[in-house]
Amino acid sequence: MAASASLDAGQPSTTRRRRHRITFIVVGVVLVAGLLAGGGVWLFGGSSSPSSSPSAPISSAARTVLERALASVRAAGSFHYVSTSINSATGTFITLGDAGQSSGKQDITTTSPNGTARFTVIVVGTACYFQGDYLAMQENLNVSAAVAQAHAEQWISLSPSDGPYASVYAAVDTHDALYDNIAFKPQRDMGTSTISGRRVRTIGGTAKPLNIPGEPSMPIKGTATLEVSVTTHLPVRYSESGTMRVNGESERMSFTMTFSDFGEEVSESPPPGAIPFSSFGTGGGGSTSPSLVTSPRLSL
Repeated sequence: MAASASLDAGQPSTTRRRRHRITFIVVGVVLVAGLLAGGGVWLFGGSSSPSSSPSAPISSAARTVLERALASVRAAGSFHYVSTSINSATGTFITLGDAGQSSGKQDITTTSPNGTARFTVIVVGTACYFQGDYLAMQENLNVSAAVAQAHAEQWISLSPSDGPYASVYAAVDTHDALYDNIAFKPQRDMGTSTISGRRVRTIGGTAKPLNIPGEPSMPIKGTATLEVSVTTHLPVRYSESGTMRVNGESERMSFTMTFSDFGEEVSESPPPGAIPFSSFGTGGGGSTSPSLVTSPRLSL
């Protein structure tokens, strides 16, 4: 993958295509885990665990911590998060998000070879809305310079038939936010420690590649850790680092996500006066699948 994102209309932007964990990705917070046929449990989030390897077995202790954390998230139903993704080719992606069961919001700042872009995404049910600056519109909606200039900072509504819908919709509500950002094999129980005055239990393992419908496969070689509160059993921080293969090229990456405000109400509403994306007269490129994160790999 090229180091810079294309801004040409009709060409999917690398920044847009990896906005969520795809930017391990950009973009993109619910802890999603599951018991796989082979006995594995996969989760979102964590810091590096150097001694883990893909062939190492599942740790029963780490698995228990993971399952308890998932149950706690399910009970809470919502949370706030801040994530930072750094990629050697595409730059830095910072997301401030509020994830609810049926709605959510993200405020995102990206710094890439093209410059700095800022945009906001709101999801309400299956509807999604985008508001961004000139560069953000080009990178994420893949529209022409003229359209981006005319509609920068205006709210744009997208439907499932619109080209950019899948990547804009991804990783905003509780389930998708977790699923699209954190995935690793819980192989090590790393014990308890005190971080910022809080007792946490840390589990770690190897990072798991994400196979996103409509997107290129991005194998990841790296490690991840998840820190969980000893008292509430809720996730505190997830970290991941390593390398990722994109179109045959190796890109260094790191990802950190912190969680807070579990259970607080998240109730977003459609912004008034949103302009339908279809009115621009362009498909906008990109995947037309309903969502990048509706793959049945795992579910809460």
